[in-house]
Amino acid sequence: MEYVIAFIISILSFLSPVNSFFLFFFFFFFCQVERMKIVVFLDVQSEALCTAVASEAAIVGDSVEILHCHNSVVQALRRKDKQLQETVNTFICLITEKRSLKDAGVVYALFRRRIAVLSLEEGSIASTSIPLLETISSLRVDLSGGLLQAQILAVKAFFSFNGSVSQVIVFEGGDGVGKATQARLLVNRLLNEGHRVSSNEFPSERNLYGELLREVLSGKKGGIQDLDPKLFSLLFSMNRFAFLPELQYWMCRGTKIVLDRYYTANCGHQASKFPEEERAGFIGHLQLMEVSWLRLPPANLVLYLDLPPLAAFSAMKADPNRGSLDIHETAQSAYKENVRKTYLWCCENMSNWFQIDCCDCTGSRLSREETHNKVYEIIERKLIPIE
Repeated sequence: MEYVIAFIISILSFLSPVNSFFLFFFFFFFCQVERMKIVVFLDVQSEALCTAVASEAAIVGDSVEILHCHNSVVQALRRKDKQLQETVNTFICLITEKRSLKDAGVVYALFRRRIAVLSLEEGSIASTSIPLLETISSLRVDLSGGLLQAQILAVKAFFSFNGSVSQVIVFEGGDGVGKATQARLLVNRLLNEGHRVSSNEFPSERNLYGELLREVLSGKKGGIQDLDPKLFSLLFSMNRFAFLPELQYWMCRGTKIVLDRYYTANCGHQASKFPEEERAGFIGHLQLMEVSWLRLPPANLVLYLDLPPLAAFSAMKADPNRGSLDIHETAQSAYKENVRKTYLWCCENMSNWFQIDCCDCTGSRLSREETHNKVYEIIERKLIPIE
């Protein structure tokens, strides 16, 4: 799929922006798979476990394919690699009875293929830093009935998708407003309250076109005014699309997903490059492509951190942990104010967008804790409680 997308991108570069935008829509419309398919790479010897996997997967999947991989998990995954890349509406996982994170096959599945792994090995422990890895302990299964019974219950819990309630919470704002800080504070608070939480930031350099985006943002491909916003937004969209397997899995698990930027970032940064009368239409096209066609989970809450551009730029310059600034961060004040104006329009006109003022009435910037408290006032009203 990656090579097909690269080919399409190369074609788009020769077309007008409008034609390329709609050709891309047309391409992905016909690439969608309507039915949910479950693909299980199964490394299990117990007949009871095999039966449990087949029956539980059949409950949630319109079709189920079970591929036994007792000898080599890596070889089994690589044999099916091209076929699996061509599917979108598919839940792919590895279930293993004896392997743990110490095994090369599990590492390959988690970090190279980025598919969900259920390790049924006794004593295997999951880590919050590896959200795609599930174990008997992470699924909170009772061990009092013995190991086999616990493994069967873990399989059942692993496929218990129905009724799970997930929410996507996004932090947006101009550069230097503190999105990463507020995302981290919220994640820690939700974890302390007992929620299942995962987080990510976009764009991600490890995803599709991540390095290209970094090169473009560095200014090597031209300044802001030299880059067509339709094609530029397309690169960001593809970067997020590459993260779809993890997003889908988190949604299945009822996870509270906290994101530092999402497709909503294009609403502020790229839409601001259009005349005001064209922005609403472009924002509508962005949501149609990423939510309806690419099937990214829609944002349930968008928290826009509002800070005057000059204050944000001063904060960036004073941050010792920030590397070189990109073309958006070093842009002129007029551009940044236009981005801010577009974000404020979104807060006024789009559902589930909330403006968080990061300065007090005197113009002084609020502390991290004060801003977090304002964020959590909204979260408390909108957060779906733990079942």
